Amino acid sequence: MNNILKQIQTLYEQELYSNVVRVCDITLSISEQKPETITLPVKHQVLWYYADSLYNTQQYLQAENLYRQALQMKQNIKVKTKNSNNKMQDVQVEMTTDVDIRYKIHLCCLALKQVKGATEILHEISVRNRTPKINMALGNIYRDSGMDRPAITYFKDVLNECPMALEAADNLLKLGIKGVEVNSLMVEASNDISWLNTWLKAQAQLHSRDFANAIVTYKSMDQHGFMKDNPTLLVNMGYCYHSMCENKKAISILQRAYHLDPRLILGQDLFSTLLANSSNKEDIKILESLTPTQDMSLWTCEQWIVLGNYMYANKKYEKAAYFAQQAYTMNRKNVEALLLKANIYFQLKKYNEAATHCTEALNACSYRFDIYKCLVDSLLQLNRLKEAESIAQNALKVLNNSPQALCLLVTVLLKDQMASQKCIRKYLEKAVMQDKNLTTNALSMLVEFLEQENQHEEASQILLKHIETNPTSRLHQLLGDCFVNLQKDNEAFHHFTTALKLDPNNQRATEGLNNIGRVSLRDSYYSCGDASYNSTQATTSSDHEADPESDTDPWNGMENFD
Repeated sequence: MNNILKQIQTLYEQELYSNVVRVCDITLSISEQKPETITLPVKHQVLWYYADSLYNTQQYLQAENLYRQALQMKQNIKVKTKNSNNKMQDVQVEMTTDVDIRYKIHLCCLALKQVKGATEILHEISVRNRTPKINMALGNIYRDSGMDRPAITYFKDVLNECPMALEAADNLLKLGIKGVEVNSLMVEASNDISWLNTWLKAQAQLHSRDFANAIVTYKSMDQHGFMKDNPTLLVNMGYCYHSMCENKKAISILQRAYHLDPRLILGQDLFSTLLANSSNKEDIKILESLTPTQDMSLWTCEQWIVLGNYMYANKKYEKAAYFAQQAYTMNRKNVEALLLKANIYFQLKKYNEAATHCTEALNACSYRFDIYKCLVDSLLQLNRLKEAESIAQNALKVLNNSPQALCLLVTVLLKDQMASQKCIRKYLEKAVMQDKNLTTNALSMLVEFLEQENQHEEASQILLKHIETNPTSRLHQLLGDCFVNLQKDNEAFHHFTTALKLDPNNQRATEGLNNIGRVSLRDSYYSCGDASYNSTQATTSSDHEADPESDTDPWNGMENFD
């Protein structure tokens, strides 16, 4: 039977797995009828090739069963060899190790969503026999289960033996281990590889949420002669920009990454989320170009999200819901899938469900402003002001008093009649001071607040200061409003006409022109807590107004969406 084993091995080495399956099936059937024709070591190897070929043809349930049979046979061979005075015949046949068999059983269990079984079979391997791939597998399982401490231990064991295991190093940084400690585990490799220290520094800054410095480090790597045009590096930079609420820059850098590698999967989910929530029509065209074209059975979680976001952007909420659920089923911790589901619920005025999914998303990623905003908007719609304020205060703390978080808190306070006007003004002034590039509506919110307080002169002075460097249609319109209330009609006329030159569709500038000469604009369209008080300029879930052409009830027949 050694000859048949050689033939099976040849088929296996040529990756003719379906042929191996058929030959092994017949061989094992014959061995059952004529046990004397095949020795146990040979039969063990036939079982191994049979199981591994089934695994390679994605027949995981059958493969797991045969791997376990091979493992049990290996134990029987050891016992018989130990108890026999003479070595067994053909014991010289090289047999697959217990470690490799158990590792393959663990892979089958993961493919079958049996995480407990995967963990148990790996723990059967003694500590001294655990190779780096076993430790890596255990680290991944514990990380995905939220058990950080054992995950950290296993990832450290991997780096101790393989200092260039970049994924293990990255996982340690994600789990909160300091860059200095991770570097000490990689020092053997970093001494000879010049780029490793810079890469490690950038990743440490990224995972410690020092996004501004991380971008600086990534840019220093994105140079000719170094790592110029590396798509993964660019995607990481895109995540940094988005975390800093600089979505235009994030879109630009991610677009560059996908231009370099159109088949890149990493970051596709975030890119599609940014494009779907952009007010630029050209971005929707880019989003359409990202939609997958291969067979649906091959789609990854990220590709389901891309299509979901495309349907969401086009207000096809039923289809968007289906695609979002498919992504969520594949990866229940994917932030973009959770956020997409929340946005869909919000558009359908199912605010409780939207809030629930936002909370789940925050558990997976606690530093995303867009998640906080969707959650606060949902709570405000439910008139749960105290909860909304608590979430906004937490966002302010987590996001380091960013102008976006300050504006979000003000949005909540403006709904609360008991809120201190002094605090509101303080928060707005702080946001304006930080938001030098006018990435939020902080300035317009402050001006409208001052207008409500009849402080027209102060409001006009603030606008005149900023309009020199940021001459936008919105700011000219607001300044025109101030001059109307100050009864300076010529100045008001100048700024309203300038606003319309910059944006002919500025309806409030048109209204302002019509109001010149009247007593006050306040009763026309200023009201405390009005919809004009938006927390950011970036389009978010609230920008997608439900319309008669959009799907009316996407939940029919979708009982498993949750």
